[in-house]
Amino acid sequence: MKTKGYFLSVGAGRNQLPLIRACRDLGLEVISVDRDDRAPGFALSNLKIIESAYEYRKIHKLVSENPLPIPILGVGTRSYGKATYTTAYLAEKLKLRYASTESVSLFSDKRVLKSVAREKGIRVPNEIPFSEGKAKEKSFPFPWILKPSQGSGKQGIQLLHSDSDVERFLSTLSTAKKKKGKPSSKAPSPKSVPEEKWVLEEFILGTECTVLGLVSDTDFHLVSLTLKETSDFPPFLEAAHRLPFPKKELTGEILMLCRSLVKATGLKNCPFVAEFKIDPSGEPVLIEAAPEVGGEYLADVLIPEYSGYDYFTNLVKLLIGNPFDPPPSLLKIDSKRKAQIRFEIPPRGVSVLKRFSSFSKTSSEKILFEKGLHEVGSKLDTSSGNEVRPMVIGIESRTSSSEEAWSESVKSRIKAEYDVR
Repeated sequence: MKTKGYFLSVGAGRNQLPLIRACRDLGLEVISVDRDDRAPGFALSNLKIIESAYEYRKIHKLVSENPLPIPILGVGTRSYGKATYTTAYLAEKLKLRYASTESVSLFSDKRVLKSVAREKGIRVPNEIPFSEGKAKEKSFPFPWILKPSQGSGKQGIQLLHSDSDVERFLSTLSTAKKKKGKPSSKAPSPKSVPEEKWVLEEFILGTECTVLGLVSDTDFHLVSLTLKETSDFPPFLEAAHRLPFPKKELTGEILMLCRSLVKATGLKNCPFVAEFKIDPSGEPVLIEAAPEVGGEYLADVLIPEYSGYDYFTNLVKLLIGNPFDPPPSLLKIDSKRKAQIRFEIPPRGVSVLKRFSSFSKTSSEKILFEKGLHEVGSKLDTSSGNEVRPMVIGIESRTSSSEEAWSESVKSRIKAEYDVR
């Protein structure tokens, strides 16, 4: 039986389409918000609000002061960061289901989130004080990883290998400060670093994984656990998400860590994404977490193809308060099935995309999708983060070879040429 009412979509861009389509399939009418009047989600929406997704007060005023023929039953977003806060704010004001603004704010600052996780016994990377940069005897060996405290999309991440790298970073900050009209005659020092904008951490070696989940009331449901590949250079662009996760023995432990974090942060009725690294001793270390859908092409392509779970339909059901189907146990899926989302990674630095070839599949493989993300001739700068990757492919197989061997084969068949600058 279809439900009568509106769903408020915070965003109407390409990434929002799976959420909007799921709403329509459930019989909901859709109100979409986006500052781009040509956003593709507007074509699938019953009402459109042309406004920035970050203007939460303006959006609330528009939807609350204009009479609607049917009620708004739910609100959600496929976006991240400030759009997630907008979603939480609207849910509170309209008395809908979602994470609270207090919980979302907690997740928005890496330093605060680490403190909460540490209190619950969840291991996180040790934070390095900026004063350590001037110390002769270092408490933590290089390399150190530097992140914007509220960054996303791999933007701004740097790896510091030596004292000279630290001094160069401090000098960059000092130069940026002068350009803002605040010159200083003093040499840059750790005390002058705006620590609230940067987090300096120990660099954890090991296998990386991505968790996608759904939080119903305060119960955490594990949707997927994928092995994540990144570039071997900062800002560590995401290169692949692979299934099945090879370290199945850690699935239960990671599930419990996510449940603990959800309860500690007070999350309710929202999506959840987290990244862990498995250190050389086999211990999971929490790197990042957020009340977001997360995971490029995971929720809309990889998960439904691999496990048959309709992520977005069940997310919408959860958000409007209808019964939803919990995800299947990952341990019950045929281990012979293999699938992955694979991105082409340009060479480090600045380059121009010259050409790329269509992917050549084998008889045991199925192409889920293949998409060019940049046109030939595009200038690509890897310091800009994930947005510079020129192509992506989704693929599955039942080949008898190991997942690792098959993954290497897939990687070798993605071919692109660059003019390195």
